[in-house]
Amino acid sequence: MIPFSFTGNAGSTLSHVVVPASGRDRIRVQYVSATSDKAASLLTFKLPSKSTVVTATSAANQTVINCVPYAGAAANDVVVLFSAVTGTGIRGVVASVQAGVSITLNANLGLALAPGDMVHLMATAGQIPVGAATKEANAPTVFVVNEGPGLIELDGTAACRVNLVAGEYS
Repeated sequence: MIPFSFTGNAGSTLSHVVVPASGRDRIRVQYVSATSDKAASLLTFKLPSKSTVVTATSAANQTVINCVPYAGAAANDVVVLFSAVTGTGIRGVVASVQAGVSITLNANLGLALAPGDMVHLMATAGQIPVGAATKEANAPTVFVVNEGPGLIELDGTAACRVNLVAGEYS
């Protein structure tokens, strides 16, 4: 068991945390704390539903990911990009898809991708209502991803933050 902890970005309408994982790493979230100003805010847990492999280098300052898009890739898909070299995962949103060639994101890549890195389409697996408050969940297992990265998102109106996500790789 290898412990992890991550803090989300401070956001106005969205805060998120990517828990990076490669191969068959299993993620077990045991604690999460989140704060939002939105009365109906939700803490959303996502896991990979489809994946594709990066086929050529994609620079950190561009929006294009060189890969054969996963089946059904479309604008507004939420993806996690995983760099095997750095062990880092980042969130992205798909702007457009060029069949058989590439995926273009809404914003520049936050890290360079190399052949063999992964692009994961993320799907909602569960939610916890937070509301306009701070909410904590603490249990032996709050959320599990059996393979690949995890993504935790929180929405707000003017201020929200995933304060802490902690757990272990197994």
